[in-house]
Amino acid sequence: MRPIQTSKAFGSEVRRARKDQGLSQAALAERAGVGRPWLSELETGKRTVELGRALAVLNALGLAISFAPIASSSGGSIDLEQIIGGSN
Repeated sequence: MRPIQTSKAFGSEVRRARKDQGLSQAALAERAGVGRPWLSELETGKRTVELGRALAVLNALGLAISFAPIASSSGGSIDLEQIIGGSN
């Protein structure tokens, strides 16, 4: 399992899964009920994509999200902006 801490990493993993399944962006977008341009933005790491649509894409790929603690030198606190926003 690869840790995903930025929107860009999330998009890269979606792209990798889509290609591994031999799907075009258009085919996955149709399967997930989203537009192809929106899927392209997701795959390139656009930070403002809608969570519900992103989850629909994961579902269409047969994937799910799991949460795991991040090792932190700050006593266990987690910077949510770092996780969902990254450096985009």
